Amino acid sequence: MSLALELNGRRKCVFVVDTGAGRTALASDVAEAIAAPSAGDILVHGLTSPEVARSVRVARLDLGPIRFDDLVTPVFSRELLGADGLLGLDALSRFRLSFDLKRNQVEMSPSAPDVVQVSRTHATPSRLTRTVPRYARSGRFGQLIVTDATVGGVPVEAFVDSGAQYSIGNMALARAIGIDVSPSGARSVQVYGVIGQSVDAYIGSAPRLRLANQGLGRTSLLFADLHAFRVLDLIERPALLIGGDVIQRFDRVVLDYGRSEISFSRPSRRRLT
Repeated sequence: MSLALELNGRRKCVFVVDTGAGRTALASDVAEAIAAPSAGDILVHGLTSPEVARSVRVARLDLGPIRFDDLVTPVFSRELLGADGLLGLDALSRFRLSFDLKRNQVEMSPSAPDVVQVSRTHATPSRLTRTVPRYARSGRFGQLIVTDATVGGVPVEAFVDSGAQYSIGNMALARAIGIDVSPSGARSVQVYGVIGQSVDAYIGSAPRLRLANQGLGRTSLLFADLHAFRVLDLIERPALLIGGDVIQRFDRVVLDYGRSEISFSRPSRRRLT
């Protein structure tokens, strides 16, 4: 899923919405076209490990009525990104993001746990407390962690990565549900990240995947101990990265970062007569 936006008030671009990326990223040819000044090297968390990448400064990014100023973005080749750029959690983490899979649309609107009315002289909070629902919590870098999820009856902590093509469980999940991930017992494929890293992931079939009371039945998954699990402190207990293959099984997925809420909607089932 992607959004059309404008860089520095004149360059029209298409960015992939990537809820698994901590930072917004820019394709190298776009950075060159807008003459973005260098911002030095920054640490980027990749598929297998953190790496240092060069970055540039984007003065302005406009997404309809939403505007971001003075963004520092890592730069990668277009071949790796597959788009003009990625819109990451540094931009998304205060908004409500709605993926309408039925219409193939994505909507983005302001969201915050505290609603503030601002005048010239003062700011008055109209909501003083923040309630975190039982089915989601905020993780490092702003990811929303789904705590109301199970795979084969095993509780898992899951997060939505809209930039990932496939859903990937960690090795703790594979062991918990009895998936044979030994070299002699399972086939593997290579999974590639946007900064060029790759990792071998084992292919398996998980029974009875449930996300926030939505049952999906048996689901094909990949299994690997990605660096993302380690960064989110999810390496020792069963965890799941929810990618596009699972997201597309819903009609709508809503991630409200300001209120730490996630919802998954499927078509209502009508009784046949």
